[in-house]
Amino acid sequence: VDIDWEYPVCCGLPENTYRPEDRRNCTLLFEELRRQLDKLEVSTGKRYLLTAAILDWINVMCYDFYGAW
Repeated sequence: VDIDWEYPVCCGLPENTYRPEDRRNCTLLFEELRRQLDKLEVSTGKRYLLTAAILDWINVMCYDFYGAW
């Protein structure tokens, strides 16, 4: 699953809506995804491995950084 939530809490395009609680909402989203995958495991019998409590991987994208360096 690839979830691309860009700019939680701030920034992005001017028309993007963001709120201070987005940080917590992002965490809640991944926690709920984990719960639903656990339920799916029960119904399908397939095992979904975890290497972290909530996320297996996080990639901080930095392609919007720019400057005079």
